[in-house]
Amino acid sequence: MIKVRRIPYPVSRNPKRGFTLIEVMVAAMVLSLGTVLIHEIFFRSLELANYSHNYLNFAPWLDEKLWQAQNSLSRLGKLDPKETKGKIRSQGKDCEWSVLYNLINSSLSQQLYKVNIVAFWQEGQKKVKFQRTAFAIYEKE
Repeated sequence: MIKVRRIPYPVSRNPKRGFTLIEVMVAAMVLSLGTVLIHEIFFRSLELANYSHNYLNFAPWLDEKLWQAQNSLSRLGKLDPKETKGKIRSQGKDCEWSVLYNLINSSLSQQLYKVNIVAFWQEGQKKVKFQRTAFAIYEKE
């Protein structure tokens, strides 16, 4: 019988010496996706912090304006036109506001008003709207 001797292909001792191109591409894709997600989360949190900062600057002032309108309506039954619109600037931001009021109910002795204050300011690319509502009763003499 003839013995056939096989010559083995050269086999290295460590068959996996590096990463394949597919593995490198998948790893790069996962890392870039993670980086993009972290980037988005970071900038959204900065945007929310900026909104909160501006809200906390403008809200007390606008609440005061709403109270003044409510007080004026309950004492006089009307608002001065100068008190219905305006602009405020705080820490480099402009805020436009307006007070609107409607007579809801009227009787011989009382008038009930609904008072709204609406304010707008710019946050990056979008305009932020702030709105509060109150009621005022004017008692006729």
